[in-house]
Amino acid sequence: MSKLSDYLTAHIPAGWSKAQVVEALEGKIDRATVYRYLAGQHPQRPAETILEAFATSLPGVSLTELRRIVGTPIGEETPWIPTKEANRLNHAQRMALDAFIRATVNAEDDTGTVDVIEVLLAERQQHSQELGTETRAGLKQYVERLYASGKDGLADRLAASLAMSSASHTAKRSSKP
Repeated sequence: MSKLSDYLTAHIPAGWSKAQVVEALEGKIDRATVYRYLAGQHPQRPAETILEAFATSLPGVSLTELRRIVGTPIGEETPWIPTKEANRLNHAQRMALDAFIRATVNAEDDTGTVDVIEVLLAERQQHSQELGTETRAGLKQYVERLYASGKDGLADRLAASLAMSSASHTAKRSSKP
């Protein structure tokens, strides 16, 4: 057993079977995964979607408490929704803010940081979207502002990722007939 499985098991309503827990999750998590989590056979750092599913489906389960138990940044129960003015941001600015938020959250995680920029670029490639000239220019301007504000680490990673993305895009274009 694990602390997480103990917590989840303690919050299963009296008389519920494992099948009823699966039913309460309404397809958010498959049956085998639910059984593994309840038995303590799960990753040390579960995905946020798994934690959210348990938090929204089991009575009395708190998302922040689940995060505390697994040792990730606790954060807030509800998602952050930017102000309406955020709609004025262009695509490059939105990507940069997404990268900054992920880097900030991952910096709090004692397991080490994930290369957030690489994750963002991988997501874009998954959706078959190339960085346009305007987006690339906007990201380069943002890199300059990061350097100016003393955030050299994030600026270095973003600049390196832009360079790799540019090289990858050039290679793809040159390999087309």
